[in-house]
Formats: sequence, structure tokens, C-alpha cells
Amino acid sequence: MTLLKVLYFGHAWYLSKYQRPLVAQPFEAWKYGPVNRVVYDQYSQYGKKPIDKKAVSFDVERMGFYETVADFDSDTEKFLRDIFGYYARFHPFHLSDLTHEKGSPWDIIWSEAGRSAVPGMTIPNSLIASWFSEQGGLDWTNGEQRRVT
Repeated sequence: MTLLKVLYFGHAWYLSKYQRPLVAQPFEAWKYGPVNRVVYDQYSQYGKKPIDKKAVSFDVERMGFYETVADFDSDTEKFLRDIFGYYARFHPFHLSDLTHEKGSPWDIIWSEAGRSAVPGMTIPNSLIASWFSEQGGLDWTNGEQRRVT
């Protein structure tokens, strides 16, 4: 659960800051918060055990699954290290609670599903970007999250 929530927060803050997705596949509203199904499917069997393999992606040119390659510039790497370092310190259920805030993207989709069908329970990137942008900018100095307005 920690991996999924930390990935969500990284994706969300990245969307907010750079106006483009960090992760290509959508996040879905599940009971315990946002989940990226592709990551869930690859790592759910680990449970609480350490993850000892890299993610794979389908390569259409080679027509097969190959180790996923990420190539980030140094600013993006620092951004992600800071966010992941901050959120990875929390218990998975606390991270889940953070995603369940009233009015959050997860809350909006989860609540809508109680009133009508929400195909795939997909949380739109536009909703994620809007919510996190409204939360204000962040300063990750000394590994601490601090709102700046």
C-alpha cells in the first residue's frame, strides 16, 4: 500500500508543478485510496515483503514486456526523492487517510460512485492537478513538507 500511495502523491505533486503526468496509466479510486492498477498488478503479491524486481512495460516495437526505464533530469530526480522521502515515512493507513480528505480527488470519485456509475473508478488527472494546485506550493527543505503561498 505504501508504494501505491507514495506513487500517487508523487504523481499528484508532479502534475501540479509541471502540468504533465508522471505516470502514464490512470489512478483509480479503490476502498483504501487511489491505486495505479498496473503497479498494483505487478507488486501486490509482495504484501509486506521487500520488492526485489523492477517494473515491466509492454514495448510495442519489440512486442514484449521489458524492464521499465525511467530517464529523469536532475531537477525531477530531486523533486521525486524529496516527495518519496517525505511520504514513505508514514504508515500505509495514514497515507490512505491523507488521500481520503473531504473534497479530494479520491473522495469526489468515490462519492460519485455512490450516486451513479463511474466506469473504472478512474480519477482524472485534471481533478488531481486541480486539487493539489489548490493546496498551495510546497517547500521540501530539510525533508519537511511546508506549505508556501
